[in-house]
Amino acid sequence: MRPGLCHLEKQPQAGRTNDTPRPYLARFDEMKATGQLPTPTGVAMEIVRLAQDESASCSSLARVLMADPVLSGKVIKYANSALMQVGRAVSSVQEAVLRLGIGTLRRIALSFSLISAYRQGRCTQFDYQTFWSLSLARGVAAQELARQSRLLPPDEAFTTALLAHIGQLALACVYPDKYAELLQRCQGQPVEQLLFCEREVFAANHCELSAAMFLDWGLPAEQAAAVECYLTGEPEDAYDATKRLVRMLRAAQAMAELCLSSAERRARAAQKLLVRAEPLQIPPLQLAELYEKAAQEWQTWGRILDVRTQSSVPIHDLLQNAASPAGSETAAQDTPQDMTDAKTAAALRVLVVESTAATRDFFCQTLRQAGHEVFTADDAESGLALVLQVLPQLIFVPLASKNSESNGKASPVGSGIQLCRQLRETRIGRHLYLVLYRESASEDEMVQAFEAGADDVISLPITPRLLLARLRACQRVVELQREIEHEQEELRRVTAELAIANRKLQEAALTDPLTGLPNRRYAFDRLQQEWQEAIRHDIPLACLVLDVDHFKRINDNHGHDVGDLVLKQAAELLRQAVRRSDVACRIGGEEFLIICPRTTLQGGQVLAERIRQLAEQKVWGSEQLPLRITVSVGVAARTAKGRSPEELFRQADQALYAAKQAGRNRVRIAPN
Repeated sequence: MRPGLCHLEKQPQAGRTNDTPRPYLARFDEMKATGQLPTPTGVAMEIVRLAQDESASCSSLARVLMADPVLSGKVIKYANSALMQVGRAVSSVQEAVLRLGIGTLRRIALSFSLISAYRQGRCTQFDYQTFWSLSLARGVAAQELARQSRLLPPDEAFTTALLAHIGQLALACVYPDKYAELLQRCQGQPVEQLLFCEREVFAANHCELSAAMFLDWGLPAEQAAAVECYLTGEPEDAYDATKRLVRMLRAAQAMAELCLSSAERRARAAQKLLVRAEPLQIPPLQLAELYEKAAQEWQTWGRILDVRTQSSVPIHDLLQNAASPAGSETAAQDTPQDMTDAKTAAALRVLVVESTAATRDFFCQTLRQAGHEVFTADDAESGLALVLQVLPQLIFVPLASKNSESNGKASPVGSGIQLCRQLRETRIGRHLYLVLYRESASEDEMVQAFEAGADDVISLPITPRLLLARLRACQRVVELQREIEHEQEELRRVTAELAIANRKLQEAALTDPLTGLPNRRYAFDRLQQEWQEAIRHDIPLACLVLDVDHFKRINDNHGHDVGDLVLKQAAELLRQAVRRSDVACRIGGEEFLIICPRTTLQGGQVLAERIRQLAEQKVWGSEQLPLRITVSVGVAARTAKGRSPEELFRQADQALYAAKQAGRNRVRIAPN
C-alpha cells in the first residue's frame, strides 16, 4: 500500500471521520495500474524524495537536478526571475538550488515537470492550455493570499493550488474518450454537476483523485484533505486549519477565474471573488492590490513555463461596485470556469525556427489567425531544446542557416537539414511533421532535405492561403497519429483491466473466502517452494498443523454462524502470532497449516506453544456468547532423511493426532 494513502485511511482527516468509506481509493488504484496517470519525471520525484530526507544537502539535490537539462534550465530561469527579487544572476544549477532552498525546489520541480509533460493529450473536450493557465493563475493567487493571511508557507500554497485539479487531468489521461463525452454533457453546468457526473461514471470525482495523488506523491495530508472538498464548500467537521486552507483555495480559484475572464464576464467574476474572499477578512481595496500583484506574477510565471496568459486590468472599481448592496444581491452562483471548451480538431502546436523578424512574424500571424498555437526559436539549437518542452506537432525551420547562405553553399551545420536528422534519431522526433523552407530552393536542396527526413519543402515567398493549404497534409497525419494513439491507449486500458481482473481471480482461487487466509491449494504449492529452497541452500524448514479442539461440538451446540466466527478469530490469532516470513493457511474445516521457513524443530515448537497459550487465554465468540476454546498443534521439521514436503506434512499431521490423543490443548513434535 502507498504510504500516503495508508495515512489517509488510518489517520483522522479534516472533513472526514475515521470510519468514512473512501471508495475512490479503489478507483485510484485501478487508474494507477493502467500506467497512464499524470506522473512527474523521475528526476522530479527523486528531488521530492531527497527533500524529505533531513540529511539531504543542496549539493546532492543539484546533482540529481542536473540529470534533467530542461528542468535545470527552468529552475535557473526561475531563480533569476523577478519573482525571486534578488540582484546577481545565477549561472549554475548549484547556485540556483542554494538560492531557492530545498523546500522551494521540491515544489517547483514537481510543478514544472508536470506542466512540461502534459501540455496536450487525447481528450478532445479537455482544454489543456486553459487547464494549465487556470492552474498557474490559481497557484500564484494562493501564494499571494498565503503571504497576506499567513495560513501556510507561500511555496506550499502555490503547489497546493496549482495541482488542486490534477485529478481532472488524470481522468483526461486515463479515460480520454469517456471523459470527453462527460465534459461535453456537462458543458456550461455548475462545478457541482460536473463532480456528480464524474462520480457517477468513474466512481470518483476529480477532487477526490487529486487528494489521492497528493498523498501518493508524499504531499501533506492536510493539503490533500482541503483539495478533496474545497469545491463543494467548507466541511462542518473539518479541523480549523483545514477550514482556513479551504477558504484560501476558494478565494484563489475565484481570483484565477477573474484573471482568465473576458471583458463581458469580468464584473461577475469580481463579484464572486469578493464573496470568496470575505471569510479571509480582506477588504476590497487590499483585495484589488493582491489581484493585480498576482496577475503580474502570473504573466511572469507564464513566460518561465511557456503557459498562455493574458493582460490584466485594474479591478478597484469592479470590487467597489460588487461590495455595494446592489452588487451583493446579484452575486453570481459558483460556476467556476471549466476546461470543457472544445479544441479545434485541426489546431496544431507549431514551432517556428527563424531569426529574421519579418519571416517569423509572417508565419506566426498566419498560423495564429488560423487557430494554431505557435512557439518560436531563434536558431536550430534553441529550437531543439524547445521541442522537448512544448512537444510541437509541426516545425518550420529554414533549410540552411544564414551562415550557410553567406558562404554560398548549403552547409548542414546549424541548418534545418541537421535539425531534421537530429530529430528523426529521437523517439519524439519521429512523430513530428517537419517543413523546411527557403527562398527559391533548388532541386538538389529539396532532395537533400527530403533525404534528411523533411515532410515538405516550401519556397518563399508564399501566400497565407497557400501556406495553410500545405498544412492540410500535416493535419491529416496528426489525425492519423491520434487514431493510432487512441487504439494503443484502448489496448493498454483493456490490458490493464484484464491484468487487474486476472490478479483478482488468481487471488480468489488461492484464498479461503471465510478467513481470508491462503487456502489448501496455495498452502501445498508454497510448501513445495519452501522445501526446494531449503534443499538448495541446506537451511531448516518447519511446519505446524493446528486443529481447533472440539469444533464439531461448537457447531452442534451453537450453530454454524458461531463456528464460522470461531474460525475467523482463529485466523486472526494466527496472523498476530506468526512471523512475517511464516505463512498461515486454512487447509480444511478447522485445520490450519503454518509454514515456517528457516526454522528448526525447536523454533517450531516455541511458536506452537505460543499459539496454544494465546488460544487458551483468549475469550472467543462474542460478548453475548463468550467461549473458552483451545487448540492442538503438531510440529515437524525437515531432516537429512526427509524425502518430500508431503512427508513433512504427514509427520506434522501425525504429531497433531498424537496431541489430540493425549487429551488436546497440547503441542507434540514429530520424532526426528
